[in-house]
Amino acid sequence: MHLLWGGGTPENGVTAQEDTAAKTIPTTGMTITEGGNYEIPEGTYTRPIEINVTDTTQPVNIAIKGKVTATDKCDPFFNIKKAGIVNIENEGNYEVDCTTRPSHFMFISYSGAQVTVTNGKYKGSGGTHLMMNFSGSLTLNNITAQTESSYAITSAGTVIINGGTYTRSGPISSSIENGAIGNGGGTMELHDVTVNSCQVAVTNSNGELTIDGGNYTSDNGFNCIRNESAGLKIDRGAFDGRSASCIQNNWGRVEINDGTITSDADCTIKNRGGLRMNGGTVASTNPDAAVIDCNGDFGDTQINGGTIKGGKDGIRLADLGSSEVTLKNAAFENNTQSNIHLGADQTINIKKTFTGTATILTDDPSRGRHITMENEDLSYQNKLKLVSKNPGYIIGYKRGDDGVEYRYLADANGNIVNAVNAKATADLGAEEQELDTTTVVPEHTPVTVTANLPEGAEGAEFLGWSAVRDDGKELDWTPARDDPQTITFTMPDCNVTVEALYQGGNGDIDNPSGGGSSDVVAGIAAVALTGAAVWGIYETGTGIYRVLNMPGVPMPSNRAGLATLIWEKAGCPEPQTVKSFSDIDDTDLHLRQAASWMEEQGLMDDVKENEFRPYRYVTKLQTCLVWDKAKEKSLIS
Repeated sequence: MHLLWGGGTPENGVTAQEDTAAKTIPTTGMTITEGGNYEIPEGTYTRPIEINVTDTTQPVNIAIKGKVTATDKCDPFFNIKKAGIVNIENEGNYEVDCTTRPSHFMFISYSGAQVTVTNGKYKGSGGTHLMMNFSGSLTLNNITAQTESSYAITSAGTVIINGGTYTRSGPISSSIENGAIGNGGGTMELHDVTVNSCQVAVTNSNGELTIDGGNYTSDNGFNCIRNESAGLKIDRGAFDGRSASCIQNNWGRVEINDGTITSDADCTIKNRGGLRMNGGTVASTNPDAAVIDCNGDFGDTQINGGTIKGGKDGIRLADLGSSEVTLKNAAFENNTQSNIHLGADQTINIKKTFTGTATILTDDPSRGRHITMENEDLSYQNKLKLVSKNPGYIIGYKRGDDGVEYRYLADANGNIVNAVNAKATADLGAEEQELDTTTVVPEHTPVTVTANLPEGAEGAEFLGWSAVRDDGKELDWTPARDDPQTITFTMPDCNVTVEALYQGGNGDIDNPSGGGSSDVVAGIAAVALTGAAVWGIYETGTGIYRVLNMPGVPMPSNRAGLATLIWEKAGCPEPQTVKSFSDIDDTDLHLRQAASWMEEQGLMDDVKENEFRPYRYVTKLQTCLVWDKAKEKSLIS
């Protein structure tokens, strides 16, 4: 609030007292007992100015007219014992020097006081705080305050600081909490303030502090902001903690909505309380630092937005006890080791609103170690983009039959099981879980697959199993003792595709044309030999397996042998086009002719364009099915 010496009514309700002549305050000081206009001329003052009015409804307006020097008897220069509205305006932005003897510029002890100081340069020295507001309210507008080893302003009341510069120049005091500005149990707002301190820039103890803009710098291993059992809200501003964490939060509550918070220390925010980061940027210029360090059971942390930048780790968690760290949204930039560093036994709660990618390092990696906290009936954690920074591990996903899901450490060295019309399960360290096409299954892991009737195919008949190894070798699997619709196998060192085959039902899924059993057989044969598929099929007594009906037929072991067998039985007919295959020697005309003719007749397909995979394994059943299909086409007798 500014005192208006011209016409009109100012915001604080002061009437047009400019028509009343101002009383001059002598250099020997005085006690102001009534409201009115007063002025302080240039000079050296030997006694303080005390304000102790009888009628607190009458405002006191004081204009500083020149440079003021306070001597050793002026402590404090302004002693406000009882007053209502007090306006002090430094009209020429003059210097007020309180360094001759370390003394206060102002001391407020009356709870009803509403003091405003506008403009001016105020200097203090020694260990005496420049301005102290024990009760009442104080508003400082665009002032410059400089002290050596004490606070420029400390308060247990209400303080609003608009603009201005506050400097702690040193020497360094013994108190680690002494700063340029201190809030001790009161309410304080800082709007676009500049603070430069050789120690702490701002301390907030057992009070409420809101910072909306400005620049704040600490030095010599002291925090920029020290929050002790207090509430701190940062809406804007730039904060730089040099050789110490920028924000030290002890048993307090910190809310960051915007701004830039940086440090070159071992962490930028040392959180030992509650933290809510909704926006802004928290950054480190120390390549070995954790940007945000959460250690101890002091309160929950929520990362709801903003950017966490630089350092070795973005967020480090340790010894949280019952406290939780929740990641809802954030951008991680240039964290050289990990975005999230979990200490021993620590987990993090990651919500579905997190759509970025997070790298995670644990201090105690092991198979099955939980990474995220469990949640129920949301089915989103499998979509979280989480990357393990522990060598030899990936971050797996598990959702139990009870709907509980979480992420955990799984072996990185493994391959994928693709289950079609079936459910595949394995124990990857977090007990038995369902596998999907993103789950890495280590070699030698036992895998169980159970047929799962496709939706809309009620009444379909289970025919058997199709199991594919990507390397073309036969997959060795075992049916359950009393359940042909369940098989087990040991995971090989390559990807596997397992499909449960059905016929009929509402969807007639394997015989959409409604044809006879031979059509079904042909359909299965086509499936079994199309694309990348080379399968071993489990026979269930359905009549498909007719090896005994083919006496004297040599059983081939691979696709080259099967193609040659059928082509030769057909009389080696000339194909319309003899293709060139990337995996068949051009000089092997016999095999090229057989493969080309088999493709033209629809008996076999190339695995990929211009690839035939001649040495991929085929089963006896596949040979029988292709043989039957060739007979139905009257290609062989």
